[in-house]
Amino acid sequence: MSQDPYKTLGVDKKADAAAIKAAYRRLARQYHPDLNPGSPAAEEKFKELSEAYDILSDEEKRREYDSLGPEAFYERGFGGAGYQRPDFSGFNFSEIFGDLFSHARPGRRGGRRPFQASRGQDLSYALTISLKEAAFGTEVGLDLNLAQPCAACQGQGLVSAGGGVRPCPACHGQGLVSRAQSLKAKIPAGLNSGQKVRLKGKGEPGQNGGPPGDLLVEVTVRPDPVFTRQGRDLGVELSVSLYEMLLGASVSVPTLTGRAALKVPAGTQNGTRMRLKGQGFPAAGREKAGDLYVTLKVVLPVKLDAEALALVERLAQAAPI
Repeated sequence: MSQDPYKTLGVDKKADAAAIKAAYRRLARQYHPDLNPGSPAAEEKFKELSEAYDILSDEEKRREYDSLGPEAFYERGFGGAGYQRPDFSGFNFSEIFGDLFSHARPGRRGGRRPFQASRGQDLSYALTISLKEAAFGTEVGLDLNLAQPCAACQGQGLVSAGGGVRPCPACHGQGLVSRAQSLKAKIPAGLNSGQKVRLKGKGEPGQNGGPPGDLLVEVTVRPDPVFTRQGRDLGVELSVSLYEMLLGASVSVPTLTGRAALKVPAGTQNGTRMRLKGQGFPAAGREKAGDLYVTLKVVLPVKLDAEALALVERLAQAAPI
């Protein structure tokens, strides 16, 4: 009878090799015949899992299955020969899949077979910071749940019981337990949205003595209510009165560190863009400090009395545009 190996292992069709292997290891622990003695249902389920893994762990077989679908794959795949199921008859499951278990049955020739060491998986964490934090860097606290080796079984997922082994009741055979942890992450200055900070060794623990994975902190810079950003340069709009634009003035401009003075020449036009050198993102490493570009927006008087209107009319006659 044909089966869908993706459904059997409970993985997505886009799952990578690591995800497929992890799913198989998890389910194989649960249904392994050595841990379910006298259970034909567990043995049959274990065979189904192993068959699914045989298909998805082999690139050629997986391509053939994805191309043909279940029925055609089993009946007409591989040039018409169909898929050849692994022959499990007469095989000792503990010896075939010994890499899943760190404990062999007592008295079996060959003794214990150790797990193969493997690196822990990398984890992701989404972090949102302000524009100022992105400019100068910051240190933030991260509260998250991280997997740790189970203390009851030393991360093996199995415990001795009655001369044999059984899944660890503390971690349900997973070898890992989830615990709340707080970490400190240093965010370097000058990051853009989408960039990641790698915290080495802060991901999932490795298996069987393997190194831990890393924690990848993906940074999003929150839109700022005052500044826009282009690389290391910043932009800001500044409202300036009609009189300051006509007569010239020194105006105060907001910056990341406070305020700075900007000299507006007499007769400056609305929408003029002026630069304050070095007032953008600060210098970092080999990169120079960015600049702050100020776009001037004229503010017109709202209410004019008769005298003011007369003055405006005289100005219009004296200095027509």
